[in-house]
Amino acid sequence: MRMALATLDLSLFTAGHHDTQEAFAVELRRELTRHGFVKIVGHGLSNEDINQVFAWNKEFFQLGYEDKAVIAHPGGSDPQRGWSAVGKENAASLYRTGFLKAKMASALKDSRVGIPRLVGRVLTGADNVVEQEHFDQGSTKDLRYPNRWPYENVLPGFREFMELWYDKMEAVASHLMAALERAFRLPSGALLDRMTHEKNASEARLLHYPAIDMAEIKQGAVSRIWPHFDLGVITLLFQDGVGGLECEDRENSGNFLSVGSNSRSEMVVNVSETLQRWTNDTVRAGLHRVTVPKSFEERDSGMVPERFSVTYFCKANRDASVGALPEFVPSGSKAKYEDMTAIEYHQSRLQSAY
Repeated sequence: MRMALATLDLSLFTAGHHDTQEAFAVELRRELTRHGFVKIVGHGLSNEDINQVFAWNKEFFQLGYEDKAVIAHPGGSDPQRGWSAVGKENAASLYRTGFLKAKMASALKDSRVGIPRLVGRVLTGADNVVEQEHFDQGSTKDLRYPNRWPYENVLPGFREFMELWYDKMEAVASHLMAALERAFRLPSGALLDRMTHEKNASEARLLHYPAIDMAEIKQGAVSRIWPHFDLGVITLLFQDGVGGLECEDRENSGNFLSVGSNSRSEMVVNVSETLQRWTNDTVRAGLHRVTVPKSFEERDSGMVPERFSVTYFCKANRDASVGALPEFVPSGSKAKYEDMTAIEYHQSRLQSAY
């Protein structure tokens, strides 16, 4: 069954008058509180922008193995940069150790797990057995964790486009967070001052799910991505038309509903763990997974087609607290989440995924 997520027009907030801005903010709050997900149009990204980012997505992952391996993320709990394809950020582990603390078999793996770790050994063409891969970048202002780019002569124009894409996604995320400040009647900057442009710790990601045999998935220990929560504030997602994204049906716990895509320009937004912490569980993170398209569910064999998606993980400044904001803690009550910095929280969570 497909989930009928509300579709909201962000231009009503960015270019509208007071009444339409207020109406958008209230609807955004309601949908994110109810489902943890919403679809956004009128976000300001052109069809040309979106077509280009998907074209770059495909072109990057068509590079030779050696060209990607030289910018491989080394693993560990630091923010991801460059190419990852070796069981990085295994969502099955995040699910077992996250908000749900669910009991899952340790053998469960995302289909991205496929080749040995890259660090500390010589790479050869024989290692080119990859089942899922992604490319990550941070802000150009982030000198602590610099980006890893393919050589310009290998993929000319890629870096320039992706840096501009990052800035555009940052702007969309800022508008959405400003709308939430308004909807919750928070002081100006209550959220945005914790995720500033100068200290932006957010990450843009290109994802590629290569074709996978249904027989492997039917064995039950492999999925494209197991159910998980994202670690940041909110996540912005564009997906192709292959399908497979599902989010939890909160009215029927444990069940998942398909999040279809009417067009590639439709943005899916989900609540992540930091926003749940800030709001003291008022707005809960959206549980989601990527599985096979609905048309393959009854099949026992055959190749599930490759899938591409583009995400922006909007995150708090690394030195910002991810404890509950006082506006969300009732008088006389204790906050549900302790005061700690975003980088401390994210590193403690990501460490479980390696």
